[in-house]
Amino acid sequence: MLKKLQNKQGFTLIELLIVIVILGILIIIVISATSGSKSKANNDKRNADLSRIQSALEDCYSDNSNKYPTPDIAAVKANTCVSGKFSNQTVNGQTVGFPADPKTNSDYSYSSTDGSSYTLTAYQDDGTTVLTQLHQKQ
Repeated sequence: MLKKLQNKQGFTLIELLIVIVILGILIIIVISATSGSKSKANNDKRNADLSRIQSALEDCYSDNSNKYPTPDIAAVKANTCVSGKFSNQTVNGQTVGFPADPKTNSDYSYSSTDGSSYTLTAYQDDGTTVLTQLHQKQ
């Protein structure tokens, strides 16, 4: 009877621990490889948003006596020509308004002093890099 019990094969505790450690290392590698994708997606959305805002500003430039809204983003959002470009957009069945930062949901930075030029600014997820679009009419 003892001989039958001793012949049973199974995993030892050391073998199980080695498998768990290997799985842990693989999970850490996968997590670290995919962690930058969210940041990249946010930055890509910021670039697309700035391009969409710039396009709306350019479309409305001539409608607004050849002037951009001044002085800040509140003026852009209040400008019916610009804001109208964003009010009727539907994404996944929801009406989407003026674009906002994907991470903080705050407005992008916009400035224009004389209406002949403007600067659009967004900060990337790393906080140090700035995406800026500067446009000046001559």
